[in-house]
Amino acid sequence: MRSQYVTETRQVPYTAYQRETRTRMRTVTRRVARVESRQQTYTVQVPTTQTRTENYNVQVAVPYTQQVPYTVQIPVTTQIEQTYQVSIPYTEQVAQAYTVQIPHTDQVEQTYTVEVPYTEIQTQNYTVSVPYTDQVEQRYTVQIPVHQTRDETYTVEVPYTDEVEQTYTVQVPVTSTRTETYQVSVPYTETTTQSYTIQVPYTEMATQNYQVDVPYTENIEQPYTVTVPYTEAVQQNYTVNIPYVEHVAQNYQVQVPVTQTHTAYRTVNRCVPVTTMKTVTRDQGSYQCVPTEVQSSVAPSSCLTGGQGLIGSLLGGLVGGCRGGCLSASACTCNADPCNSGVVGDACCPTIVYRKVYVPNLVCEQVPVTTYQNQCTQVPYCYTTTSYTCETRTRMVPVTRCRTETRSRTVNVTKYKTETRSRSVPVTRTRTEQRSRQYSVTKYRTETRTREVPVNRTRMETRTRDIPVTTMTTQTRTRRVPVQKSRTETRTRTVPYTEYKTEDRTRMVPVQRYREEQRSRQYQVTKCRTETRTRMVPVTRMTTETRSRMVPVTRTRLETRTRLIPQTTMTTETRTRTIQCTRMETQVRSRQVNFTVCVPQQRVRNYNVKVYDCVTEEIPETYSVCVPVQKCRTVRVRVCKPVATTIQVPVCSTDESHYQSSSLPPEHIIDGQPLGESVMDGVVFDGPIIDATMSGQGVYEGQSMERPIIEAPVQTGAGCTNCN
Repeated sequence: MRSQYVTETRQVPYTAYQRETRTRMRTVTRRVARVESRQQTYTVQVPTTQTRTENYNVQVAVPYTQQVPYTVQIPVTTQIEQTYQVSIPYTEQVAQAYTVQIPHTDQVEQTYTVEVPYTEIQTQNYTVSVPYTDQVEQRYTVQIPVHQTRDETYTVEVPYTDEVEQTYTVQVPVTSTRTETYQVSVPYTETTTQSYTIQVPYTEMATQNYQVDVPYTENIEQPYTVTVPYTEAVQQNYTVNIPYVEHVAQNYQVQVPVTQTHTAYRTVNRCVPVTTMKTVTRDQGSYQCVPTEVQSSVAPSSCLTGGQGLIGSLLGGLVGGCRGGCLSASACTCNADPCNSGVVGDACCPTIVYRKVYVPNLVCEQVPVTTYQNQCTQVPYCYTTTSYTCETRTRMVPVTRCRTETRSRTVNVTKYKTETRSRSVPVTRTRTEQRSRQYSVTKYRTETRTREVPVNRTRMETRTRDIPVTTMTTQTRTRRVPVQKSRTETRTRTVPYTEYKTEDRTRMVPVQRYREEQRSRQYQVTKCRTETRTRMVPVTRMTTETRSRMVPVTRTRLETRTRLIPQTTMTTETRTRTIQCTRMETQVRSRQVNFTVCVPQQRVRNYNVKVYDCVTEEIPETYSVCVPVQKCRTVRVRVCKPVATTIQVPVCSTDESHYQSSSLPPEHIIDGQPLGESVMDGVVFDGPIIDATMSGQGVYEGQSMERPIIEAPVQTGAGCTNCN
C-alpha cells in the first residue's frame, strides 16, 4: 500500500443565520383625553359713561386802532444827455505774402538686395532600431490554494424582554376657594355754583382814508443810431493746383513658384502573424478493470492436508467468497458478475477479482501557436517641393502730379454805414390819489355770570370676594414597563479558510528587443544666395516759392456821439396811516365733558377642560430574530489514502525442511506456520503472501491463510478489454 494524495468532495456543515419576523404582545400606556365642564366666577370691569363740567381758558382776539408812520418812494423822471462811442467798420486792400509747395519728380537709382534660391542634394546618415523577438526563460511564483477548516468560538447577544416596575410622579390639580378683601372707589356727583366771566362781542362801523398810486402811460420820442450793412463785389485773384495723371514705367520683382516632385522611402512597421508548433502534454487516461486472483473460501478439515487452511479462509472472508467449506468447484454456487461484485470463479478454486483503476496515458501533441512579429518594410512615397524663382517685370504706374494756375473770382464784401433814426418809447408813470372806505370793527365787553356745575367725587368702600385657586398635588404611581435586555451566549462554528502554498515555476516568455542599424538617405536642401541689384525709382520733391496777393481786410474806427435818455429817481416822503391791530385776551369758559368709569361686576361662566386618563392596553409588536440554520456546502479536500500496488514475490526455497528448521520467533507463527510463508503440496513460498489488491487489509478475525496465490488466466467475457 502506497500513500497518495487524492482530492475528494465533502459536505461540510456550517451555521447560517436566517432572519425571521415574529410577533409579541407589548403593554402600552396611552393617555385618553376627555372633556369636563367646569364653572368659574370672574370679575368684569364694565365701562359706564358719566358727565362732568370743567373750566378751560380761551384766547379771545380784541381789535384796536393805531396810527403808524410810513415812508413812500415817489419816482421822478428827467432827460439826461449821454455820450457814447460807436465802432464804424471800413475795408482796405492789404498785400499778403504766402508760400507755395511746387512738386517735381526726379529718377533716382536705388540699390536693393534679392535672395535667389537654389537646390543642393545632401546625404544624411540615420540610425534605425530593428525589432526582433527573443525567447527568455522566466521564473514565476504560483500560489496554490489549500482549503482547510477550523473551529471558532463566537459570542452572540440574544435579546429578550423583561417587565420592570417603574415609579413615576403625576401632578394632580386641586381647586379650592379663598376669600379676598379689596377696596373700590365708588363715584358720586355733587352740584356746585360757579361764577365765570365772559367777553360779549359787538360790532361798530369806522371810516378809513388811504392813498393809491394810479399808473398811467406816456409816449416819448427817442433818437437812436443803427449800423446798416451793404454788399460790394470785389475782384480777387487766387492760385489753384490742378492735378493730372502720368503713366510711368516701373520695374518690380516677382517670386514665381516652381513645383518639383521627389520620390523618397519611409520605413513601415507591420505585425505579421507567425505560426509555430508547440509541444503540449495531455492526460488521456481512463478507468480500466484490472483482474486479481484471490482465494474465496475456507476448506474443511479434509482440505487442510492440501495446505489450504490459513490463506483460503482469510481470502475467502475478505473478498466475499464461500464460507461453507466447499471441496470442489462444482459444489460452490457463489458465482457472481465480475464487474459488479468483483468476484469470478468457484468457491474452492482461485478467485479473480476485478477492480476499476485509473490508468494515466500521457500523450504529447504538437499544437500550432500563432505569434506576431514586427517586420520593417521600405515603402516609396512622393512629395512635392515648391521653390521660388525671382523674375523682373515692368508695369505702368499712374503718378499724380500738379500744375499751378492763377485764376480770378468776384468776392462779395459786406460793408457797414451808420444811420440816425427816432422811435416812440412808452414810459409808465404814477400819480397819487386820496380815497376812503367803510369797515366794521368788532369790540368786546366783559360780563360776570353764574352757573351750576356738577362735580364728580369718589369715596372708598371695602368689599370681599371669593377667588377660585388651583394648586397642584404631587402623587407617586407605579407602572410596568417592558425593558429590552440581552444575554451573552458563547457558540462554536466551523469556519473554512484557505491557505496558499508557494511553488516556483518557469516559462518561456517572448521578449521584444531592438538592434541598431546605420542607414543613409539623400534629400534636397533649398538654399538662398544674396544678390545686389539696381533700379530707377521716381522720387517726388517739393520746391518752396514765395508769392504775394491782395487781401481785403475789414477794420473799424471809433466815433463819439451824444443822445438823450430818460432817468428816473426816487424821492422819499414820510406819511401816517391808521391800522387795525388785534391783541389776545384770556377768558375762562366751561363745558360738559363725558368720561368713562369702569365698574366691576361679578359674572359666572362655564368652560370645558381637557383631562387625560392613563389607559393600559396590549398591542402586537413585530420584531426580527436571527435564527441559526444548519446547512452544508461542498468543499474539495486533499486526503492521503493508501493505493494498492502489485509487486512480485520471489521464491527462496522448495524444501519442506525449511519450514521445520526455520527459526522464527513465536509472534511470526500462526496455526503452526510462519507469517510470510505458505506451504502448498510441500512447496514453501517466502515473502508476503497478501496481494496489494486487498485494499490494504491484512489478517482479520483470527482467520488463517492456508491457500497460496495462484495466477489464473482471465476468463472470456470478464470485462477487461485492454489486455485481451
